[in-house]
Amino acid sequence: MNNNTALDLDSLNVDELRAITENAQQLIAKKQHQRLYDAYMQFEKIAEESNSTIEEILKAGETLEKKRNIKYRNTDNNEETWTGRGRKPLWLVDALAAGRDIDDFAI
Repeated sequence: MNNNTALDLDSLNVDELRAITENAQQLIAKKQHQRLYDAYMQFEKIAEESNSTIEEILKAGETLEKKRNIKYRNTDNNEETWTGRGRKPLWLVDALAAGRDIDDFAI
């Protein structure tokens, strides 16, 4: 905020403060909407430049995110993985019960 528009809030009455608050909330909502709209337009441009749809890009992103979050992989079956969150998968529970160390499966 620059000094030319600074307000002495202490000098305002309750109604004036409420009006400022309401105006500020409306401006915040407007700016948030504009920010999201601008981001969406950039996203559309990227999709067009890559000859893809937004849906294809989002689906690819979900797949990449899942792969990126994998922390453990079954050494006997590469298809079996675990992110380290939630319940341990049976293949890992069995391996740990057999004396293996969890670090043996870390990626």
